[in-house]
Formats: sequence, C-alpha cells, structure tokens
Amino acid sequence: MSIRTRRLLFYISSFLFLIISSLLVAYSLGFKLDFTNLSFRETGGIYLRSEPTDASISLDGKEIKNQSGFLQSGTLISNLKEDSYHLNLERDGYFNWEKNVSVKKSLVEVFDSIVLVSQKEPDKLSEPVDKFYINDGSLITEAAGGIKTGGNKLLGDSVIDTADDGTVITYNSVSKIYYLYNIFIPSTALNISTLFNNLKESRLGLIGAVPIVKVAIHPFNHDRLIIQSRGALYTLDTARLTIEQIAEAPVDFKTKGQEVVFYGKDSLYKYSLIFRTVSKINALEIDEIKNWELGSDGKVVILFKNGELSVFSDNEVFNIADKAALFALASDNKTIAFLDYDGPLYVYKLDKEKYLKLESGINETISDLSWYKDNEHLFIKADRSLYFTEVDERLPLNTTRLGTDISEYDYKPNEDSLYFLTPKGIFKSEI
Repeated sequence: MSIRTRRLLFYISSFLFLIISSLLVAYSLGFKLDFTNLSFRETGGIYLRSEPTDASISLDGKEIKNQSGFLQSGTLISNLKEDSYHLNLERDGYFNWEKNVSVKKSLVEVFDSIVLVSQKEPDKLSEPVDKFYINDGSLITEAAGGIKTGGNKLLGDSVIDTADDGTVITYNSVSKIYYLYNIFIPSTALNISTLFNNLKESRLGLIGAVPIVKVAIHPFNHDRLIIQSRGALYTLDTARLTIEQIAEAPVDFKTKGQEVVFYGKDSLYKYSLIFRTVSKINALEIDEIKNWELGSDGKVVILFKNGELSVFSDNEVFNIADKAALFALASDNKTIAFLDYDGPLYVYKLDKEKYLKLESGINETISDLSWYKDNEHLFIKADRSLYFTEVDERLPLNTTRLGTDISEYDYKPNEDSLYFLTPKGIFKSEI
C-alpha cells in the first residue's frame, strides 16, 4: 500500500471518528440528528416504573421494550422529539394504564409510581355482618349485638380499638363496661372500667366511681391504656397495676408514635409518653372542631365546622383550605387530600406548598378518603362505590372502580390487601 493511500485512509478514518464521536456526544447530551434537514434537535424522554414490573409498554401504539429487571427497576424511553405522546401499559389480568405525555426538550417526564390494578375476583371471607375489623390477619365482626372472632364470642357489642398483636378493646353499651382482650387468648378478658376506678381510688386517692368517656391502646406498649373520664386524662398499666393522671378537663385525645395529643377548653396540648411531660402546641377554639388527625412528625391537622382546614405545629398555624368537607393525611406527613364543599378534590403538598386538582371523573358524592401505601394513590368512597385513583396533574387520571354497594372498607398496607363489606358479605382483594 502506497504512502498516499495510507494517508487517505488515515484522513477518512479520522474524519469518520470525528463525525461518530460528535454524534455520540450529541446523543449523550440529549440531541438527535434530524435527517430531514440535517440538523441536530434537542430531545427529551420518559421514565416509567410500574407495579407489577413486567407490564407491556407502548408509545403511540409502538411497542417499547420493558427494561425492568434485576439490576434496573424502570424503563427510560429516550431521544424523543418535543411533542405529545400517548403512553400505555398493559398486563394480562390487570386494568390498563394510560397517560397523555407532553415531552419537552432536555427534560424527562417521570412516572415512577404506576400501579396496575388487578382484575382478580375478591375472596369471600364471611357472610354479611354489621361491621368488621382486621387484627393481625384475624377477622373480628360485629353482628346482632355481639362480637365474634375465630368462632369465639367476645364480651361487649362494639369494638373500640385494636392493635396488630391481637389486643382489642370492646364495649358493652348496656352495662357501660369496657373490656381488654387478646383475641389469641379469647377466654380471658379484663374489665377495664372496674380496674380503672379501683386504681384511681387506691393509687391516686380519688374516691368514687366515674364512667370512662374514651379509652385507647397505648401506641407502643399494649399492656398500657390511655383513658379519658369527664374530668381528666390518665395512663393505666394493666401489667404493673399503676395509674397516672396526665391532664385535667380534656375534651378529646388521640395517640401517635410517642405522644398523646389532646385539647382542652382553649388550647391544644401534647403529652410525651417517654418523658411524661405536657407542652402546649397552640391556642384552639374547641367548639368548632369537626375532625382531626395526627402526623408522626408532630403536626396536627384540624378540620373546623366552618370548612377551615389548618395544620398546627409548635406555635405555628398554617391554613390550607377555607371550605373543606373532609380530608386525609398521608403517612409521609407531606401530603393532604381534601374535598371542597362544592365538589372538587384537591391534594396539597406541604413540602412544596403546591395544590393539585384531581380530575378523577367521579360523579357520585364523595364520603371518605384514605391513602394507598405509596402516598401517590387514593381510595375514594363515593356513595356506595369504592374507587382507586392516582395523584397526578397529567391526564387522563387513571381511576378504577374497585367495587359497588360497599358500606365500609379497610386497607392494610403491610399486606397490600383491601377488605370490604357488602350485603353479600366480607371480601378480600389484592390491589
């Protein structure tokens, strides 16, 4: 081979190297060569992750390879020109998921919380009852003025509180007596009302039997109880047979984590179950409270009767809405879903101070909201139908009707199972 030929091959190879390397660099920076006008165009992409992970993916009807596997949990569709696309996910035995996606140059649209809802028929657990509870996988039912679990009858006619280790508090509305059970040892029951009054007299010197207004299981020690009478709030240890007065004249209380939060005639307070100290959270007008929830981060969300929805923390109050009808606080304490009196359903992101209006397409009257385990989906009870919908501004909103003629439901995130009651009985389904 002559020197001239070798030089020519070198120049051609160098030229091709420059062209190819430039193309690779351009592609890595999000540019794509448009062959119609031989110019580079900046591109965008779509990232998606679904449960189940092995769904079939299509974009504008074109099949896309699902990249999910052992080393990668999602799929990136890259080098898309700036345009509108229709994204679709399908899997046998599940409802389809779809979304209209507007891709912008140099940006990636992220859908990392896609849930495909199973079409599997639910399993029937029981004949119709009045109410039901799920405790550590066991079914507790109220029917015909009695309580049953595992074929055993418990004292009382209503369930007041449950804990995941089988601890249950029941109540007899005729005798006004509260009972403490472990459903795995149903033959033994503790009369809470009698024990409370005996300890109140013997340990605190407070003479005279008083009725219990409210009782709850201690959040992390199930041998202990939080008890409210008309005049005071107490902690009671059923194992050590001790009692302690927390506060006087409480109106209501709730427990969460390591705290008992309660309010009196003019203020909101918290009691530390670790340090046994009471501190004031904020001033409060108690006559106007409609509903309230506790966050695990110390926040208290209160819905007032006039529709005002506010978040209370130490010496701070933040107003979210002025005409809310109901609400639900997500387990991450960062998101609140609420329904306005005039119908629209909203989600407020506390960490981003951002409102999202959910176009769910549900036309019935919404009566209940609760969160799915990922805090990116909601269960919505409307009239007697139950829906599952995503929290997203991008349309269409994927909303699935899970069942009809449902009087109550209970979602258990640790097993990702939904339990619900209809006139035909109690059923269990998987999302």
